Amino acid sequence: MKDEPKIIDTGIDWDEDDLDERDSTDMIVLHHTGDTDMDASAKQIHGWHLGQGWAGIGYHFVVRKKGTIEEGRPEWAVGSHAFGENDHSIGIHVCGAFNSAQPTDAQIESCAHLVAYLCEKYDIPIDREHIVGHREVNDDTTCPGDNLFAKLDLIVSKAAWYANQDASESDTDGKEATWEKDMEAIKKEMDGAKRYNTLDEIPEWATPTIEKMIANGILKGSGKTDENGKPADIDFSKDMLRMAVYNDRAGLYDR
Repeated sequence: MKDEPKIIDTGIDWDEDDLDERDSTDMIVLHHTGDTDMDASAKQIHGWHLGQGWAGIGYHFVVRKKGTIEEGRPEWAVGSHAFGENDHSIGIHVCGAFNSAQPTDAQIESCAHLVAYLCEKYDIPIDREHIVGHREVNDDTTCPGDNLFAKLDLIVSKAAWYANQDASESDTDGKEATWEKDMEAIKKEMDGAKRYNTLDEIPEWATPTIEKMIANGILKGSGKTDENGKPADIDFSKDMLRMAVYNDRAGLYDR
C-alpha cells in the first residue's frame, strides 16, 4: 500500500497480564456507538469498558467523526467486541449512532484506509466475507447501525483502491485510451442523485464490474436479494459506480 493511515497513540495504560495474544487474524468487524450519536474518544470508551469490569476498551481502533483514527486495545491482543469471534478478529469502532445518524465522509475514507492497511498487514482478503458488521457475527445486535451497515460495500471497494494504489498507478498507462472512452460514457449518465439497487437498474457500462464484485464476494448488500438470488439493495450512486469501474479497470477486483 502506498500510504499507511495515521493512527494516534492515545497513551492508554494497559496491564498486559490482563490481555491474551491472538493466534490468528482473518476478520475485521465494524461497530458503532449505539443509541447516542456522540464522538467518543478511545479514552472515553476505555473508561466505560473499565466500568463494566473489562480489562479496558474492547475495540482495537476508534474512528472519530472527523476521520481521526485512535488506538484502542493493543492491536496484537484479543479484543472484546464480537462474542465468539474475538480470538481471530480486529474490532473497529466508528463513532456515531448509525441507526439514525449517517457516518461522515471522513469516517468512510478513514475506515477504508484503515481496513486496507490491516488487510495488507495480516493478509486478509478485501471482501465482505472477511470485513463484516457486528450484526453479521452476532444475531442479538443491530450494530453497526443500518446506515453504516449500508456503507460496508463502499468501504470494501474503497479499501481495495487504497490497498492497490501502487499497482493501479503502474497498470494504467496502457489502458488510458480505454479509460477515456469509458469515462466519456460514464460522465454522460452521471447526475449524482439516482441510486441503483439491483443489477437490472445498473447502467450497461457498469454491469460487468458489479457482476464481478458480486461473484468475488466484494459486494453483498445487506442480504436482500432479487428473484435470481442477486443483491437487491446494492445502493450505488453513479459516483460510486464510476469509482468501481475505475478500480475494476486497474484490476482491483480480479481473483
